[in-house]
Amino acid sequence: LIIMPHNLLVADYGLGHPRSVHNAYAFQGMQIAQDVEHLLPQGHWIWVDSAYPTQTWCIVPFKATRMAGLSRGQKEYNKHLSKVHTS
Repeated sequence: LIIMPHNLLVADYGLGHPRSVHNAYAFQGMQIAQDVEHLLPQGHWIWVDSAYPTQTWCIVPFKATRMAGLSRGQKEYNKHLSKVHTS
């Protein structure tokens, strides 16, 4: 389910996946992932959690790896993103 936070408009949703599937897999079947040019105006994007792919229109938080942690700036970005994403 994709909801626009400024007006609570449902922008897209996905149905029909039997059993439990990963969010990223379900996302691939949604209209927005297949036809973003017609659903999002130029220069707009959506905020998602780290399970989703990084695209110019799909903004995800930074992920720490085994080899490297997050920088202070990346942690700050994730902090602000989490507040918007869960508001």
